[in-house]
Amino acid sequence: MPIQFIFGLIIANFVEWLVHKYVLHKLGKMRTRFLILGKKKIFVFLTHWNQHHRISRKNDFRDSAFSFREIFGIFILLVIAFPIWFILPGIYYGFIFSAMLYLLVHNISHKYPEFSKKYIRWHYDHHMGKNQNKNWCVTYPLADYLLGTRIKYEYRE
Repeated sequence: MPIQFIFGLIIANFVEWLVHKYVLHKLGKMRTRFLILGKKKIFVFLTHWNQHHRISRKNDFRDSAFSFREIFGIFILLVIAFPIWFILPGIYYGFIFSAMLYLLVHNISHKYPEFSKKYIRWHYDHHMGKNQNKNWCVTYPLADYLLGTRIKYEYRE
């Protein structure tokens, strides 16, 4: 089971990378991706790019808003992955741990920018670096290193 748990952490890191890059950024920049509820269009992924990134950039990485969409999205991913629990429960427990770690790291990092700049640098670089289309991982940059998207930046003090 410990090996399964470790594989779950690794798989979850790659899922985090994929969702951040292709769902939150690629779809998030497209105004054609929306749900229609009654007569109202709800741009599902637009919030990440148009609000979270803009607020973080404007406030020197700080964003104290708590995102229910983020929690809902993680919950949906865990529901989709749930059948894995019947075959390889350790992997699913790794997914759950990664989901909780993601929420913790992401929320702490944006509440304490100086801490993040020092200890969660890859996510700080994602928001504050020259290219916000790099450094996709939030929890730890394994997938970024393996897929060649980890870019380190230097900042003036």
